[in-house]
Amino acid sequence: MGEARGGAVLTAFVVGLTGPIGAGKSTVAGMLRELGAKVLDADAIARDELLRGTVGYSAVIQRFGTEVLGEDKEVDRRKLADRVFADPRELEALERILHPRVIARILEARKMATGAVLVVEAIKLLDTPLRRACDRVWVVIAPRQALLARLAARGMREEDALQRLRNQSGDEEFVAAADTVIVNDGDRAATRAAVERAWRELPGC
Repeated sequence: MGEARGGAVLTAFVVGLTGPIGAGKSTVAGMLRELGAKVLDADAIARDELLRGTVGYSAVIQRFGTEVLGEDKEVDRRKLADRVFADPRELEALERILHPRVIARILEARKMATGAVLVVEAIKLLDTPLRRACDRVWVVIAPRQALLARLAARGMREEDALQRLRNQSGDEEFVAAADTVIVNDGDRAATRAAVERAWRELPGC
């Protein structure tokens, strides 16, 4: 991958990596990074877009007020999450602020990552125009109890975890949209083997 055709440099081959919260997308992304992929985390980009001094920060304060700020005057992501995940309209408002900025940065990264496999880890991949920028969609899934256990290990209350899951696509929707499905049920060796098999099926890998 990355060889020129007729003097032109090939753009990155983009794999969209998605799945429910707690499924293990970051685990799979780490394995792909070890195999040579460049990985972008949409959630990390969104965090950057919420930092004080950014346009995203100003837009969030204008829409949600200073109640979502912490003592350091930065956006408190827990306060913001409590606000938006309790009301679908509030979540949509936040997504209207952040999604265009995140997508613009990812598309710019695609231009720069010529000849590489670019993995975009994004929980909302299927619900945004970012999906159209992907050459393949990989979905990571896991049993519901595994999802809840992993979220509990992050310090999330069960009722909050269930609310997050209700605000996302179900497994059936994720799988229906997938070119590749990776089951991450806790057997790390099996997950790695599945990732490596899928990696070998990508053009030029």
